[in-house]
Amino acid sequence: MSIIRPHISTRFILINTQKNHNIGSSARAIKTMGFNSLHIVNPYDANVLQCRKTKTRASGADDILRHAKKHSTLTEAIQGCGLVCGTGMPVDMYRKRKEREYIEPRVYFERVLSDSTIGHSNKNSSVDMQLTQYLDIAFLFGCETTGMKDVDMDKCHVMLGIPTNPRFGSLNLASAVQIIAYEWRMALGGRSSYVVTDNDDVNV
Repeated sequence: MSIIRPHISTRFILINTQKNHNIGSSARAIKTMGFNSLHIVNPYDANVLQCRKTKTRASGADDILRHAKKHSTLTEAIQGCGLVCGTGMPVDMYRKRKEREYIEPRVYFERVLSDSTIGHSNKNSSVDMQLTQYLDIAFLFGCETTGMKDVDMDKCHVMLGIPTNPRFGSLNLASAVQIIAYEWRMALGGRSSYVVTDNDDVNV
């Protein structure tokens, strides 16, 4: 099957983030993978983007922080996105959740880019998928201590689960962002890090 490569716009959405340094580190993570769209939903610190610790952890990704968008609700943050991907641990160590199907990112990304019609993987999703020649995709990450809430997962078309140790699957927020960004970059045909070109970003 031929690979479909439509115009792609990617945004990374952090929900209810508690620690400012995690937002700074996440900004750094997406920039190193060639992405530039960071959205923040109802962070614990309303002034997180101006915080010194946030900027320090961004380690040069100040432009990502400057252009980051804050939202009061997730519904507002995913406005216009045709494909919404939640993230989480398939086995939650802290609380019970609805039964959901989690798909390995690499497997799902191959499916997204090779098929013009993608069925819902999240049976609890309350939103309709809209895929055309343009693909606006969002990756959602919950807060550090409890992850994504069930009500937020219900807004997703799919839940992505990074295949970690089933007995200890907890990842640092920025680490999870980095892994998803890397897998998506590679799925899009990520360029070599050793050759600098005039267009290194994989999307704008």
